[in-house]
Formats: sequence, C-alpha cells, structure tokens
Amino acid sequence: MRRHLSFSQLVYEYSIRALLRLNILTIALRVYRNPVSAIQTLRKLMCLRASIQGNSRIAKLARVGTKYYWSISAAAWPSPAFNHFISNELHRIKAHQKSTQLQTMIFSITNRCPLECEHCYEWNNLSAQDILSTEELLHILQKVQNYGVSNIQFSGGEPLVRFDALIQLITATRAETELWVLTSGFGLSLPKARALKKAGLSGVVISLDHWSEDLHNQFRNHEKSFSSALEAIGNAKQAGLAVALSLCASRDFVSKDNLEKYYRLAHEMGVDIVRILEPRQVGHYTGLSVELDTAHLDILHKFYLETINSPGYWHMPIIDYTVYHQRLHGCFGAGDRYLYIDSRADVHACPFCQGAAGNALIDEIEACINKLQIRGCHKYH
Repeated sequence: MRRHLSFSQLVYEYSIRALLRLNILTIALRVYRNPVSAIQTLRKLMCLRASIQGNSRIAKLARVGTKYYWSISAAAWPSPAFNHFISNELHRIKAHQKSTQLQTMIFSITNRCPLECEHCYEWNNLSAQDILSTEELLHILQKVQNYGVSNIQFSGGEPLVRFDALIQLITATRAETELWVLTSGFGLSLPKARALKKAGLSGVVISLDHWSEDLHNQFRNHEKSFSSALEAIGNAKQAGLAVALSLCASRDFVSKDNLEKYYRLAHEMGVDIVRILEPRQVGHYTGLSVELDTAHLDILHKFYLETINSPGYWHMPIIDYTVYHQRLHGCFGAGDRYLYIDSRADVHACPFCQGAAGNALIDEIEACINKLQIRGCHKYH
C-alpha cells in the first residue's frame, strides 16, 4: 500500500505548490494594493493555518481534470471559487471587503430519501413530500450567495431524488462558488453525473460507512446501498467530477484494521478525498449513546496523522477530518466558517449541532448568523 514519490513526481508536486502560492500572493496584492500589507497579512494567514493544521504547507493535493483539491470545504485551485475563498480568508485576518468571512453552506434541498440510515441527522424532517418549492430554494440560494459564501454542499434527504431542482440550483449559482452534492449514490447514473458536471458541479461526496458490503447495507438499512455507492463512484469519475467518500466512524467500525481496509478500498476505486465524521446525538441518534470514547479517538487520530504526514501515503486519498482540528481549536461552524440550512429552511450551526437560529426563507441571513455566533457550538467551545 505504501510507496514514495519519484523525483519527477516530487518536482511536479513542488512546482504546483509554488504556482498556488504565487496565485495567493497575487490575490493579496490585488485586495490590499500595498505589498507590505499584503505580505504581512499573508504571514498571519499562514500562522493561522499552521496553528490549526499543525503545519503551514498543504501535504497532499488531488488532481481532477485541471484542478487540484485538498479539502471538500476549500475551493479547488485554480478557479474563481479559489480566488473568492482566499479573499474571504484574508478578510478574516485584515478586513478589506463588506462581505462576510463565512465560507460554506450545507443546504438540504429535500425531505425525501429512499434509505433509513442509522445515523441520519435529518431524520425528524424526512417525509414523502418536500416542504420548500424550487422557487423558495432558489431564493435562499440567492440570499446566501449575496452574503459571500464560496462553497455550497447540497444535501437532503437524498438530493438526487430532486434532480431537476438540483440542476436549476447548480445552474443559478455564481462562478465564484464551488458546488458539491452530498449523496448516498442512489440514482447517480452516468447521464445524470454528466448533466451535473455540465451544469457546474465540482464534485460528489458519496456516503460509504464500511468496506464490508453487508455491514454498510445494514447501517443504511437497504440491501442495494453498497452497490449503488460503488456504481455512483464510477459514474462520477467517468463524468469528470471530483469524488469524495463520507465515513461515519461508529464505535463498531473504529479499528486500525477497518480503517486500513476502508482506505485501501477508497484508493482502489480512485477516490480523491475521504471525509471522516464522528457520530453525534442528533436526528436518528437522538438520546442514544453513540459518541466515540477515548480509545476510539486515539485510533482515529493516529490514523489521520500518519496518512497526512507520511510520504508513504502521498499517493493515497486525502483524509478530511475536520473534527480533529475542531477538538483542538474550537468549532469552525456556528456562523463562523460554515452553517447548515435544513429542509425546512431553518438555520443551524451545522448538521450535527442543531437548534434553529432563524429561517433562511423569511429572515435575514446576517441576523441568523449573528445569533449562531452569539450562541456558539453545542459541542466545541
């Protein structure tokens, strides 16, 4: 499973990073119009990144077409969305614009889903009929776009069951915003994957919660969930979309052996990013004892640090484990870097930290964000 990059590959990797840094410097010079201010702000941004990530460099990049990814929530480079993302991050250090530093919106566009997943955070909102019309979804999208978001992740329910509305939302989104769909993979045929790509979608995050077909199907309460996920991965890749897997790392799953088998499967399928989520007492898990204990967290942390720091894993998918950094530095949600709008248009800190701070359809987004920031995160303070 392990191998080191060749000399030519290392030269290529460092060349890409040099061009990326040059692009960031160009953005800073453009927004501050003063070389001294630009460089000082960039240094502070690098220090902030180092304090959160543990280093100031990007250890891995995933190439999809002509773009490079290192996180689901950070826009791919080069792109207008990347320029907008960096501009927002610079604004966080030294204000230069009127818009917010908010980066990501997770947007549930439907109440419907063909699955009954063990961990579903939208469980209490699921129904056979959607609450919000397509026009209302488009109205919310415009309001959030006007607030300066650079990354939108469409979720559900299962967003693919509302495919026509999804296409309309993607088409209506501005070029400076990167778009992902969070899906179980159900219904992601090759024609639909190509239509999503043509409309402007960057990538899909496909839920796969075990390397074992039987155990994944049991977790998702559907006998075809695993095969649908694998078929969706192949179709998304063929359509030229970035592909990420989302793993809910339950107590029963977390072991060194399971993590390595899952990671190897992701690599064999050509996945670009693996996002690790931890179970929370929300939705279908409300009132249940599901959160990981110290022993489980120790296994996850060691696995994550090894995969991001060891050159022997540079050819493997990127691990996106935001909770690890939030545990050290506090929540990135709660109206800070991201928020969650559910299928009723209620605004929450994140999908796993629910408690409405207003309604995106009738309230001003800024007022909702102010409430979230005052309230803070339920879990990480």
